[in-house]
Amino acid sequence: MQRIVFNSLALLGAALVCAACAGPQTMAPSSASSAAMVRPANTTLLTIALIMGEPNFSMDSGYQELEEGLYTMPELKPGKRMFAPIQDIVTLLGGEYQFDPATSSAHYRLNGQQLALTAGSVSAQLNNSISTLDLAPERRGGSLWVPVASVFDLLGAYTKWDEARQRLSATFIMPVSKKTEDLAKGGPVTESTMTTQAVAFYASADGRKLADVVLGYQNKDGGWPKLDRNVNMLLPINTAHLSGVKGKSTIDNDSTLKQVRVLARAYTAFGEDKYRAAFNRGLDYLLAAQLQNGGWQQFWPDPIGYKKRITFNDDAIANALEVMRDISAQTEEFRFVDKARLARAKDSFQRGLDLIIKTQLLVGGKKTGWCAQYDEASLAPVTGRSYELPSISGHESVNVIRFLMSLDKPSPAVVQTIQDAVAWLDSAKLLGQKRVKKEDRTLEWGADYVIVKDPKAPPIWARFYDLDKGQPLFTSRDGIKRTDFSEVAYERRVKYNWFSEAPRELLGQDYPQWQQRWAPGHSVLK
Repeated sequence: MQRIVFNSLALLGAALVCAACAGPQTMAPSSASSAAMVRPANTTLLTIALIMGEPNFSMDSGYQELEEGLYTMPELKPGKRMFAPIQDIVTLLGGEYQFDPATSSAHYRLNGQQLALTAGSVSAQLNNSISTLDLAPERRGGSLWVPVASVFDLLGAYTKWDEARQRLSATFIMPVSKKTEDLAKGGPVTESTMTTQAVAFYASADGRKLADVVLGYQNKDGGWPKLDRNVNMLLPINTAHLSGVKGKSTIDNDSTLKQVRVLARAYTAFGEDKYRAAFNRGLDYLLAAQLQNGGWQQFWPDPIGYKKRITFNDDAIANALEVMRDISAQTEEFRFVDKARLARAKDSFQRGLDLIIKTQLLVGGKKTGWCAQYDEASLAPVTGRSYELPSISGHESVNVIRFLMSLDKPSPAVVQTIQDAVAWLDSAKLLGQKRVKKEDRTLEWGADYVIVKDPKAPPIWARFYDLDKGQPLFTSRDGIKRTDFSEVAYERRVKYNWFSEAPRELLGQDYPQWQQRWAPGHSVLK
């Protein structure tokens, strides 16, 4: 195992060199290890961390699921050895993973290393040599569970176990490549603003550039993967970076929906067939992805685990129906849509609208709002991510209501749905309290959030309310129900917004205007 120790020391030395860049060291490195402390040029340090009891891992503090769409959590074997599947970690690092179900063996390629493991055997083939693991891998379904530290050591990482936090970290020195190279951030047009530019922009040179960038990373199935909100959309997207789960088509975070709008505007402005063809592929993807009951899953095709659920979370259903609404109404950007697709969009819109009315939740004999996700077959409210339990959403319900309010000449059923949802939102407001950020440099993220009493505070809403009594509901990555925000684990308190202010504008401005037009004399606000 001498080679493993050397690699770990080299990585530890590299980490110390990086730390030295931030300030003076209290202890100088020894001359014996100084050569190992020079990180090779054109490399980057990437740190992976897994925590017991959590179905995720972090890469440089950004969280990913351990197995996409599932609730897989690592196990702790005797001797404090963490045991988990690592295929999504390897691919996120830019490596490759193959599993052979016939032999229950897995092959990993990462950073120039090739590693072969087989369920039930402690022998590991690393390139052309044999090493011994401290625990035999196990096959579980279509995954191979492995002793994480032992395998990461073989792949050249520096691993560390934090007993207090029950946390395993592994630092890798990775060559800068197309797969590990981050996408360009910032600029005048980002992923979050690409559909909010002035109308004239889409007919400009930069508008054409944006359309070409969008066209350049469209998947073969017609959809688009999710990007970070601040990705620069005037520079070509590195598709090699979007490998594995990162490259799957989705409507999450308004993905695919924004892109079809951009391409529609580009075709309207420039009349070039390439934009229309790409738009048609995108629209066909959205139409094919819709379930017969009117819902959309978060990912399609071949969604896994909770990604199969019908997703109101992050306004996915509302945003998809806004596209179908505008195509059906033949707004200016969609006037070119052919008759066959127009007819399909109208049908899609109606089925989606029916779904919204059908899935409005009943609690205590009264209609309320909507759950963030529903079972794709039964339409029962279900868990999304481990900390998104079956509940009424005080946040996602807002855009569902706004979408319904956007409809011209709403049916009596739509009017009643809006009235019931608004009445529930008004009754669910939390008064005399507010969430406050408390700076504390001793904490991992330098601050914490607490709820304090303030009789003058404007109303806020919980992100989730339970399905029994409609009371605020909290949890952590462990999925255990909690009724007090202070009981939420620290990471989830600071990395997830458990409260919403979105209903405030809806109740104060949007609803009164809508009510005067479509339900005069019938305000449900107290």
